[in-house]
Amino acid sequence: MEKFSITFLEKSDISESSRVLSEAMLNVPLHIAVFQGHGEKERKIIENMFFGLLSDLPGITFLARINRQIVGVMRMKSCSGSKVTNEHAQTGDVTNLDWRKSYWHNEWARHDPLDQHWHLGPVGVLPSHQGKGIGTKLLSRFCQEVDACLSPAYLETDTDKNVRFYERFGFEVVKETEIFDVKNRYMWRPPVS
Repeated sequence: MEKFSITFLEKSDISESSRVLSEAMLNVPLHIAVFQGHGEKERKIIENMFFGLLSDLPGITFLARINRQIVGVMRMKSCSGSKVTNEHAQTGDVTNLDWRKSYWHNEWARHDPLDQHWHLGPVGVLPSHQGKGIGTKLLSRFCQEVDACLSPAYLETDTDKNVRFYERFGFEVVKETEIFDVKNRYMWRPPVS
């Protein structure tokens, strides 16, 4: 196994980190449903979405690197949910990408806990480097940071594999919904006592 290190995101890392996340999350069922495909065109749209997120709301972002190459990205942000209306009900132009993204983000926001917590996401490891302990190391770092604050944590995911992975770190499913026929799980990790 190649050795990797964990570093913090710097401004000069945003482009490469966005590309890594887009490759890592291209085949995520919800992304396929929202972006209506999983080809290069959709990957570029996802990359641009993550570029905006990491530029505008970087939170605390950790990078997994092998030598200088970024192979994994994990973002955490301290937040509390906000009251969201149901204005984006299922009536909308489902062929419009902006509407689909807005509906998705609004649906996730409706379930975001109102209590102060650390929000985990996005998290992604390049497909060529998955299964090598990089995600485990990133999540261990996340738990270390959250536990030092005696804080709860929260995330959203849409695959059974990810649910099992996050359960290993003390997360549990607290709610399920469907977004564009994709089951989404909302997971909570209570603070350490």
